[in-house]
Amino acid sequence: MKLPSYSPHIKHWALDQEIVFLNHGSFGATPKVILEKQNQLRMCMESEPVRFSIRELYPLYQASIEKLGSFIGANSSNLVFMKNATMGVNTILHSLNLNEGDEVLMHSHAYGACANTIRWYAQKNKWKVNVAEIPYPIKNPDEVVEAFVKAITPKTKFAMIDHITSATGIIFPVEKIVKELQAKGIEVLVDGAHAPAHVELNLEKLGAEYFVGNCHKWICSPKGSALLYVRPDKQKSISPLQFSHYFDAPVAADKNWQGQFFWPGTDDYTAYCCVGDAIDFFENNFEGGWKEIRKQNRDLCLKARKMLAEKMQTELPAPEEMIGNLSNILLRDTELPPYGFNYISPLQEQLFTHYKIEVPVFTFNREQPRQWARIAVQLYNSFEQYEYLGDALKEILKR
Repeated sequence: MKLPSYSPHIKHWALDQEIVFLNHGSFGATPKVILEKQNQLRMCMESEPVRFSIRELYPLYQASIEKLGSFIGANSSNLVFMKNATMGVNTILHSLNLNEGDEVLMHSHAYGACANTIRWYAQKNKWKVNVAEIPYPIKNPDEVVEAFVKAITPKTKFAMIDHITSATGIIFPVEKIVKELQAKGIEVLVDGAHAPAHVELNLEKLGAEYFVGNCHKWICSPKGSALLYVRPDKQKSISPLQFSHYFDAPVAADKNWQGQFFWPGTDDYTAYCCVGDAIDFFENNFEGGWKEIRKQNRDLCLKARKMLAEKMQTELPAPEEMIGNLSNILLRDTELPPYGFNYISPLQEQLFTHYKIEVPVFTFNREQPRQWARIAVQLYNSFEQYEYLGDALKEILKR
């Protein structure tokens, strides 16, 4: 079969056009102009490391975080940059002041790395972990809320919820969940790894105590850029994983909570400095800006998943109201891969090796395992690429 073309927007990305790349969700992809900006900053750093690190870095960092705050509805003084969302989750769990026997709540769709982090800290501190069992396929958002409410006990002190799940690609009704949990006196961490730029955010209005999100995914900033939001009343209790020069900074002073996180040690922080540039690039270079980008991506995702489900003669696993730029397609394949971050299923490998398609294929639900392919949609993708995926899957699975 002939490889399908990308959309004309591919000109902005450095992606290999001999690969049908349908997996923006895993690691994102950064536009060439933003990579060029990062390289300019790196050259400034290497041309005079002291000048850049001591005199120039902080203003760049601060300008970028202020732009990010405006974009996600957060006071910039409540934000710090992280290398990735998983680091943010570790930071919160590391700082939690819970007692032995207290209960922490997560859910059955949680990202594996974050679920492992909760289990590790729970084992270390002798907390009990409860899991809200969320059905999949799912009928409506209320099923998510009901699952969390059902899993609450009088000992539940902390909960980690997703904004958009990784494995299943569904949007949780986070406002309702946060309200229900906080009404019971439970602190909430929102794992929003996929949320920034994927959906419109207002973190101050949401009111969760903690929120983590990646910038490299849907904002498309360079790898190694993410955010941690901490509500002001919780900032005194949250400390960085790695202390450095700001260890004794009084948190009550303006910017000093951020200061504790600003300089963990010598590193390349240019990815942080490019987040604001990425936000501006998409707002200023595409008609309708971010609002239209989100609509266009979602419209294509809905169209593609409907077509793929019809080709595969399988059910749609979630209603349209829970879908953004990601969607799963149920596969009628009997060879189920084991669990593991870097394990590639035989079907995924066939798609890549024989059809040049990059799309994740995985098993979800250990009790009743079924295999899924998760599509992602970004501006550079075309509908023909998803048609090509459907034809490839039909060809493989009929053998």
